[in-house]
Amino acid sequence: MVLSPDQLPGAGWKPDDDGDPESTQRQPASQPECSNQSWTLRTEEMTDQAGAGWYFDQAAEVEAITSQAFVYRNEQAAATALAAYRAVVERCVSWQMGAGTAGYSFQEGQEPFDAAVGDESVARMQTTAMVRYPDVPASSSYWVSARVGASIVQVTYRPGSLLGSGQGKTQAVDLAATAAAQAQTRTG
Repeated sequence: MVLSPDQLPGAGWKPDDDGDPESTQRQPASQPECSNQSWTLRTEEMTDQAGAGWYFDQAAEVEAITSQAFVYRNEQAAATALAAYRAVVERCVSWQMGAGTAGYSFQEGQEPFDAAVGDESVARMQTTAMVRYPDVPASSSYWVSARVGASIVQVTYRPGSLLGSGQGKTQAVDLAATAAAQAQTRTG
């Protein structure tokens, strides 16, 4: 149910050892629930998971894509996990994270956007800016999580900063639609 290299946009993507777009440890945050939001999808009702990641370093800035799949005991368990995730996404609008020696390192903000993928979906654009270096351009990443029956697929896309938000959203939704179609084929 995770994407394969031939389903990525263009050529030149290299495998990344880490298929999880969030840290393995919860990061200090002004709103702790906003650190590692997709961990909400990992419930006791989950029976299996998989992930893969890639990066593209042949442009002005490194781009990254991750693809994850979570399988639950039944459709209700998957729907409950996605509803809990949606609630966290809706509450996390603006926060700081990554404690440094003089406070937080990053200013985070996010905005949900529409993505008609799978049976139901949650999509968000997360923007990160450096607190101490406001002249450094902020970067955005796009997250699309879609439930297909008793499974949830999640795709993240972090493009270079030159790509507009509309293009980033479109790319993330297209990748998630591909993963959701695979999930539908495997479960349907």
